[in-house]
Amino acid sequence: MAISGTLSSISAGGTSIAAVGTATISLNTPAIDVTPIGSTSQSYIAGAIGATGSLDIFYDQSSTGHTTLEGYATNRTFNTWVLTITATGPQTITGSAMVTGFEVTAQAQGVARATISLQFDGTVIFG
Repeated sequence: MAISGTLSSISAGGTSIAAVGTATISLNTPAIDVTPIGSTSQSYIAGAIGATGSLDIFYDQSSTGHTTLEGYATNRTFNTWVLTITATGPQTITGSAMVTGFEVTAQAQGVARATISLQFDGTVIFG
């Protein structure tokens, strides 16, 4: 069953991130080929679970959260991220991640946006 609700908050390292348009977290489990030599059928085992994420924000350099993200993009450290979705009761997704990409897009008479890419380390907790 899908969670129906709104993204109510996201924080990184305890700092609230304002003006988030979209947040995405993806869990990935690679299939590792363990096919014996000479076999006519492929065999696989599940690899270690990994996670990546991204944020699309309405970028504002006067926002403390946005300047915090700029710092995370250059200091290459892992911080605790908490995404809270309000549905019938708050749902949270929590994990340690570092910023691996920070892309700003602006156009004439448009709103500046930034896309932040994340690489999670360890377990991502859904609660």
